[in-house]
Amino acid sequence: MYLGMPKADTYVVGALSTALKRPETYVGHLREALNLARAAVSYPKGIFESSITPGSPCDDGLHDTPVVLVHGYGHNRSAWLVLERHLRKAGFTSVHTVNYNPLAHDVPELAARLKGRIDLIRALTGSPKVHVVGHSLGGVILRWYVQELGGDSVVDTAVSVASPHQGTIAAVAGAAFGRTAKQLLPGSEIMRALGPSVARGSVRWVAYYSNIDLLIQPSPSAKLHGATNVLVKDRGHLSMLLSPVVARSITTQLEAAEGAGAVVKPLHHAA
Repeated sequence: MYLGMPKADTYVVGALSTALKRPETYVGHLREALNLARAAVSYPKGIFESSITPGSPCDDGLHDTPVVLVHGYGHNRSAWLVLERHLRKAGFTSVHTVNYNPLAHDVPELAARLKGRIDLIRALTGSPKVHVVGHSLGGVILRWYVQELGGDSVVDTAVSVASPHQGTIAAVAGAAFGRTAKQLLPGSEIMRALGPSVARGSVRWVAYYSNIDLLIQPSPSAKLHGATNVLVKDRGHLSMLLSPVVARSITTQLEAAEGAGAVVKPLHHAA
């Protein structure tokens, strides 16, 4: 038994009973099923790791800070097709992805891989800072990098999308297949080490969470204390990732970090 699970179960029952009364819930789950099929179709496009291209420094006000995208458990870099398109359209000249295998490596090892990738990107681009966006497990890997591997001196803006910052009971389904899934259970050693809050420092954190994400339960787990928390209403785990609305919101957050104006919050916002 992992810490916090009885309380989580009580929350889930209450949340589900409320959600089942809303027609939007059913529409959201239908959308999630369609996006699952969409993700399966695009998956082969991201099997192989992408090469790192420095990008061209710009003199016309575009954004040169590298953006690193970290996919979730069971996915690959094809997860970022929508967000990559929005970032490049907004003028981000250096967008990079990271592929990894959660069955072969655990969270600290994957965070070390992320560190190596970011070190190489910074060396090739000459940029002292990067922005990092992580979906699901990717957000947990990002936190370990920032909190345990010195990433707080490198990351400017850290964005998590549907990440189990306090663990998720859904990880029980994958616990038999390796250490990483076990580390995502509420009360695991990794979850206790990370804690529910981010330390005050130079890194600006933004966390996107959903009211109908069945893979991140209890639902508040995707919120992060000390971050700007943004509710993506009636979008599931994959639907958040593939939503143009979420992609525009993330892009706006990163543009603000580049000094391109104030942050606009087009989604439901909670401090």
